[in-house]
This record gives sequence, C-alpha cells and structure tokens, in this order.
Amino acid sequence: MNEPILEVENLTVQFKAKTKMFRSTGDREKWKRVLNAISFSLRQGETFGIVGETGSGKTTLARTLVGIYKPKDCKVTLYGKRVDFRKKEGILLLRKTIGIVFQDPVGSLNPRVTVYDIISEGIPVWEKLKEEQKAEKVREAARLVDLPESKLESYPTELSGGEKQRVSLARTIIGGKKILVLDEPTSSLDVSIQAQILNLLIRLKKELSISYIFITHDLNVIKYMCDRVAVLYYGQILEQGNTEEIFEHPRHPYSSDLVAANISFSSTTKFSEVQESGEPTKEGCVYKNSCSKRFASCDNEPPVIDYGKGTVKCWLYSNMRDDRGNKMER
Repeated sequence: MNEPILEVENLTVQFKAKTKMFRSTGDREKWKRVLNAISFSLRQGETFGIVGETGSGKTTLARTLVGIYKPKDCKVTLYGKRVDFRKKEGILLLRKTIGIVFQDPVGSLNPRVTVYDIISEGIPVWEKLKEEQKAEKVREAARLVDLPESKLESYPTELSGGEKQRVSLARTIIGGKKILVLDEPTSSLDVSIQAQILNLLIRLKKELSISYIFITHDLNVIKYMCDRVAVLYYGQILEQGNTEEIFEHPRHPYSSDLVAANISFSSTTKFSEVQESGEPTKEGCVYKNSCSKRFASCDNEPPVIDYGKGTVKCWLYSNMRDDRGNKMER
C-alpha cells in the first residue's frame, strides 16, 4: 500500500454535560470525554475497520471525520493538508473529500422528497450543471449502486431497506468523494440484503478508487471487508493491525475476549451479557476492571506498543519482543 491519504493523531472529542450540584450554588458544567487520544491512518484503496461495542464512540468518530462534531484536540492530515476544525476552510476540505453513509437509511432520507432529488443533493453546488447534465449524473449514480431507474421518481417510504441504503450510497458517491465513512451501513438490513450491500461496496471501491473507513459492531463483517482494523473500547483504541493478524493472534485481552466469544454486538446484545465485565475506568487501563490478566501496572496508563504488524495498548508487552526479536517500544 502507498502513503496514507488520511492521518489522525490524538483525536479527542468531549461534550458538555450539565449536572445540578445540590450542595453548591447554580449549575456546574462537566465534560464527558467520548474519544480519548485515538490515532490511525487510511491508505488509498484500503478498507480500515473500526470495531467496538455499543457506546464505544464509533458514531462520534464517524461524525467528527465529516465535520459534524469538532474535536477538543487532534492533528488530522488529509491528502497532505492539515485540517483546522476551527476554520470554515478545514470543514469544507473534509466535506469535499469525505462522505458518510449512516446506519439508518430511513432517518437520513427525507420522506417528502423523491429519490431523484435525494440523490441530486449530493452534487456539489460549484458544479453548476444544466438540468440534463444533472439528470445524467443521477442516473449514472443509480446505475452504479444497482438501483433501477424506475425508482428515481419514488419516495423513500415506497422502497425496501436495501433500496434505501442504495439511495444513500448513490447520494454520497455522486459528489466524487474519495473516502467514505460507513457507519454501520448494514446493521438494519436482513442478512441476505447485507451480503448484497457488502458486495456492492467492494465493487464500488474497485470501480471508483474509493477508500473506506468501515465502522461496525459485527466481527464477521470486519473479517469480510477490512484490510486493517482498530479495536475501540470506551473511546480508546486498544489494538490495531492487519485484520487477519488481529483475528488469529489478538494481543490485547479485550481483543482476545472478542475473538474468543465470536459474537456481534448490537443494541440488545452486549458483550457484558456474554462475559461478566466491570465498568471502564478513568485511571490506568480502561479495561482493567474486566481483564483476567490484570496486574499492578494496569493502575497506570498503559503504553502503546508497536510490534511490527500493528500496535497494542497494554502493559503485558512493555518488556516483550516482536516477531523479529526486537524489543517492543512505545
């Protein structure tokens, strides 16, 4: 693979939360940190997966990458240009380059507008196309996602779940985006339709030279779609590397527990229902209350260890050596 087209360093996102302090005067503002200093990169033509259970911060990450949320701190470089989230130019750069497909196509499609108009919303305003040129682009986008032209005059309520997600995809790719953030794009679909959408995404990546950030709770989807994967747990990346390596040789205890359990997370089935787990901690390793390999060092913030094929944030490897016999370092 070539040099990264997107580099994210120390991305931190937090939200204000007001709580009434009964023994003090007035309200007291508190901050909830949803993403905590996460770093990863994306290369041209790659599918990079983010896997984690409900509440781990996956959707917050997706919305931050397209400028919906603004991070507290980070360094984001997109095609060699530094993105300044405080300036309009920085947000514009993100939205010109990165598109997003949301988990729920029903909620992201206006039920009062035809499919034609929904897809055409994705055409950049600066293109200033004539009506026939616009119509041709819409038809071509529909063709690329295998949506029949006869559906263009339909309304979202008249479409199946798979068709709605194809409309969402068409609206995103029509603008020429080179990176797509896919936020649980198949979780609301039937299994047979999921397979169709996943295969469509694979084809679109090849035909349009798109790169994906694929965010999901489904381990099987990660294995099928992704070249590399990061394991996210309560706002922190605990491990990342080649997908095959993570699944065959998981190093972080949390990653190992996920693979061993061989489950898919959902809003109704959580990891805690399969294995007894404690609350994430604010000090030391975030997973220590649930970890069977916990020891004294886990009370301190763990180092990020580079083992050659990936990284792992865990004290277990602070004095170990990688596959080449070299000492693992932060």
